[in-house]
Amino acid sequence: MVSEVKFPHRHNSDGSYDSICTACFVTVASVRGEELLRAHELAHVCDPVNLYRIAQARGSTRPILVE
Repeated sequence: MVSEVKFPHRHNSDGSYDSICTACFVTVASVRGEELLRAHELAHVCDPVNLYRIAQARGSTRPILVE
C-alpha cells in the first residue's frame, strides 16, 4: 500500500528544512533541524479560503476535504 506524503520536506542550501502542506501548498515551517518540523505539521490547519481558491483553480465546484 502506498500512502501520500502530506508534508514533504525540502532541504535548503542554507541548511534549513521546509515543510510543505500538499493540500493548501503553504510552507508550514522553515527550521534548522528537520526533527523540529513534526510539531509544526501537527499544529497546521489549512485555511479554508485557500482550499476554496485551489478548488476553483482546478475547475472544481467541490471543496477539497482535508483529513
